[in-house]
Amino acid sequence: MDLQLSLFVALKRKYGKLTEEFQNKPILELGVNHRDFKKEIPEECFLHHEFYLNISNIFIRSDFVYGPVVDLFVCDCYHSASRKTILTVGVGGSGKSTLVQICCVEWAEHRGTPDISCLLPFAFWELNLIKHKVSLVQLLQTFYPELKKIDGSRLNHPKVWFIFDGLNESKRRLDFSCPPVTDVSTAAPVDVLVTNLIRGNLLPRAHVWLTSRYSWAAHIPECHLLAKTELEGFTISQRKEHIFDIIGDSKMTDRVMDHMRLQKSLDQLCQIPPICTITANVLKTHLKGKDGHKLYPLSLTQIYTQALNLQKTSHPETLSKLKNLALLRFGEENLMYEEDLQKTGIGVEEASAFSRKYPFLLKKERGLHNTSVFRFAHFSVQEYLAASCKLDEIEAKQPSLHTDLCKKLVEEAVHDPLGKYDVYVRFFFGLLKERRLLKPSDRFFLYTKKMVLEYALSDRSVCLLLSLREYDSRAFLSEFEDFLNNGFSSPIGDFSAVHWNLTLGNVRIIDGLQEHFELDAAEKCDEKLLKQLPEMLKSVTATLRFSNLTDRCCPALGSVLSMGESHLRGLDLGYNSITDEGVKVLAEGLSDPSSRLKYLRLQGCGLGARACKYLSAAMKRAPKLLELDLSCNDIGDRGLQNLACGLRDPSCRLEGLRLSQCHIEPQGCAHLASALQENPSFLKYLDLSINPIRDEGAVQLSKKFDLSKLHKLEMNHCELTRLSCGGIGEALGLESSVLWELNLSNNPLSDKGFQLLCEGIRKWATLTQLKVSRCWINAKGCSQLTKVLCSVMQFPQGAMHHLEWSRLQLIELDLSMNCLEDKGGKAIAAGLTKSLIYLRTLNLSHCCLSDECCDELASGLASSDSRISELDLSGNELQDRGVKKLCVGLKSRSCTLTSLA
Repeated sequence: MDLQLSLFVALKRKYGKLTEEFQNKPILELGVNHRDFKKEIPEECFLHHEFYLNISNIFIRSDFVYGPVVDLFVCDCYHSASRKTILTVGVGGSGKSTLVQICCVEWAEHRGTPDISCLLPFAFWELNLIKHKVSLVQLLQTFYPELKKIDGSRLNHPKVWFIFDGLNESKRRLDFSCPPVTDVSTAAPVDVLVTNLIRGNLLPRAHVWLTSRYSWAAHIPECHLLAKTELEGFTISQRKEHIFDIIGDSKMTDRVMDHMRLQKSLDQLCQIPPICTITANVLKTHLKGKDGHKLYPLSLTQIYTQALNLQKTSHPETLSKLKNLALLRFGEENLMYEEDLQKTGIGVEEASAFSRKYPFLLKKERGLHNTSVFRFAHFSVQEYLAASCKLDEIEAKQPSLHTDLCKKLVEEAVHDPLGKYDVYVRFFFGLLKERRLLKPSDRFFLYTKKMVLEYALSDRSVCLLLSLREYDSRAFLSEFEDFLNNGFSSPIGDFSAVHWNLTLGNVRIIDGLQEHFELDAAEKCDEKLLKQLPEMLKSVTATLRFSNLTDRCCPALGSVLSMGESHLRGLDLGYNSITDEGVKVLAEGLSDPSSRLKYLRLQGCGLGARACKYLSAAMKRAPKLLELDLSCNDIGDRGLQNLACGLRDPSCRLEGLRLSQCHIEPQGCAHLASALQENPSFLKYLDLSINPIRDEGAVQLSKKFDLSKLHKLEMNHCELTRLSCGGIGEALGLESSVLWELNLSNNPLSDKGFQLLCEGIRKWATLTQLKVSRCWINAKGCSQLTKVLCSVMQFPQGAMHHLEWSRLQLIELDLSMNCLEDKGGKAIAAGLTKSLIYLRTLNLSHCCLSDECCDELASGLASSDSRISELDLSGNELQDRGVKKLCVGLKSRSCTLTSLA
């Protein structure tokens, strides 16, 4: 039989069934003239059995070419004899062996690589079985009996390829200083033959393709590599297609994908086909019959426990032996010969029966001379079983020894430079939780956190962080909050801010944490949001305003709020079609003890009084909610009455409440005042703008609630008069006042009302921002303001030592759209020339000013004591004369103005 046809038959026998279709194919002769192959092929996926594969990051390294390689078997053959090897690397389970089998089958079936005349694949685990010296010809005839009459000289050709799969499984490390072998009939150890093929001493024109895990790839010197490729496993689209093949339902496939993406570390592991297969099979059962939108995350340990639990009901003795074997062989290759099984008393027949029934645990392969070898379904399965066995040993010890034994394991993991403990330790921590061997308060976990911080610059820190997350999905989060809230001081041991910031960065990376989530403009709808829940879950804030959302998205959003794994602190749902019933579902999630949402914005969502009832109930059970925005909703007095029930509850810690444009009248304001009277300690920001609360409502509020405790009060356009200013002025004048920002614009306060405000400010000048635009203030009111500006510098020097510096600064003043006239303008200008005036922004637009007051304004701007940086004089009749006068002040070196309108 011809050489090539013989190989076709041999490879079909080895990797697939031979069909009559290929027995009469025309045979290519060896020695065909060389062609310089430069064709490009796309980055395609290979499908074999249940695995998809993806080749990427492929580079040539040679004296002649540096660039992307488009096909493993298409290369420039003008390279030197010592550079004829292609190395493909990847993690265990990424599909290197499957890729080899695919290429061999496709070549044997004439479906690929037609320019190769001879393809000769070997697996290192089979080469390990040949322990005596053989020649290369004898080696070929051992594995391929069809090649009994092979002429070894015909193998020295560029169209001949030797494939050696699984270098990491070789029992003999390749020694590139071994004696040279140049003749195909010279006998030598197998590893020497392989080394001489790579070096180019043996068959210098033939090519070699090696596959290996990363750890062994460094054993091949770069000087012998023609190309290096990396196999990365699944892309997202390939993973989705694979999961669909397992589940057979598109909606469930999307849900499984969502759950994989919840944890970045699990998401990355699921790029590996076997892990993806295990996870998909577990999640399809885990999610069956559960809420279509709610997320039910599982840790890596929980996934493997559920995947392997069914196997524990029968063959318990074999499983126990396999666990011992997994621990015994921990750190070694996932390959077991008969002698390896015998070390824990497992026979070949016993292992074969077990592998047929439980392929998720153990797999069997047949090779040379009908030899059987066994593998755990994936190295992660071996590490799960090894961790389980280690815990079995610990449980057998005295309880007092548990912590010390666990500490020893952590120390071994920290000092392991190769990372072989990474997944093993994760399973160990996860199983600690499942078996409840240690309480969360055990000193072992504090010890582990200290190790995480101590080795913050090392990859070992990330390993321990992932392990802690297996035990507690929120590990380290509360400590980080303490660190950030307490001025970057260490809440654990004597560690610097550098250690904490590095660890915080690691946490953000492993969690896939992002600061902000927002739907793209073209994706603003319920369907798009539901597909991106994992991304939102890993975001600190989410802005979904104007996103065409409806009640349909609320169950999913509610589930995100209720998840302990959620990082979401702020949610903006403004201007969406979310009804009261949608808010009801959101409130249920907000009420969950796991919810850590700090602000919720529902402005312009068409809500009514019932929504306030649901939110009120949530506020009683959500002490972490600090800000609620219900602006531009028709909640009315009835809604505010409902909301007041939650506000008065001692559990409510709300600091900011926005109720602008909510159709609130005096009665509603009275309900709010009563609630704040009962629970006055927390509210810092209140916005009642554009509501007809009138003096009746404002007076009720100032009588029952101490407005001086607020930091910011907005009552713009509330139909207030001077009658409301008395209570507000009193609040401003209290020594305990912390009211820094006040907006009373668009209310007919008049000069008398403004005078009451100014009297309060003069008593205790806490304001940094005052807005009284369009408040019917005239020149007389400006004279009162001048006294305020001048009074700031009258505080005794001693008082300034114990006051916060900002409490003496009126930084922004808005008097726009008041008929101040030139007299008022001159009065204000006089205040600008006084010392210790910290005014930065002054708005005098549309104030009926003319050029007559510009001399005084120019003098104020030119004063060495003036700190004005922004001045708005638009809408006034200054004319050219006035501007010319202002320019005199602007030319002064003392002028600090940067913006003039």
